[in-house]
Amino acid sequence: MKQLPWTLCAAALALVAWLALAVVNVENQRNALASKACAEADAQCLAAAQTRAHWWQHLAYAMTHVRS
Repeated sequence: MKQLPWTLCAAALALVAWLALAVVNVENQRNALASKACAEADAQCLAAAQTRAHWWQHLAYAMTHVRS
């Protein structure tokens, strides 16, 4: 019975990490489009674009600039 809370905690942590990775990727693409580094229909450019130096900068921006 002691294993269930740890398993749920690990699953929740994995879900949070997966969602954070998705937010980082979306913010990178949004920033590439906003700065006109890539054309709108250029999927290869959006996949390869690096608009900030570190992944945590994308995450911090996305978490602090939420539209209501």
